[in-house]
Amino acid sequence: MVISKSTKKEEKWIARAFCFSGHPDPTWVVRKNVIKQLEKIWNSLEPQSVKSPLSPPILGYRGCSLTDNINHEWSVYDRQVTLKVNGKSDSRLDRNKTFEKILLSSSPPGTLPAFCFKYEHENI
Repeated sequence: MVISKSTKKEEKWIARAFCFSGHPDPTWVVRKNVIKQLEKIWNSLEPQSVKSPLSPPILGYRGCSLTDNINHEWSVYDRQVTLKVNGKSDSRLDRNKTFEKILLSSSPPGTLPAFCFKYEHENI
């Protein structure tokens, strides 16, 4: 009797908030239901061909990312969401920062410092 072993990797999505300088940035595992929600948002965003003119600050919150173990990476900063897959990238405009808000809010309590959520109270 031969037992078949699947070689397919189970997807594991890891989020990271870029908010510290000199310390490791916080990371957390993102649940599949949140991934499905983010994919739906991604598919609704309008293409953006011009890179955001704002550069992240040296200190403080500098955006966030979501990566999986099969070579997909979303990066988010200044209303721009960029998906990189196998060396190719596609950027989209997220006017209301919906993608970013949902990704950051998926973090377990106490994972992120309060200043990571500061953008919710600013109208920039």
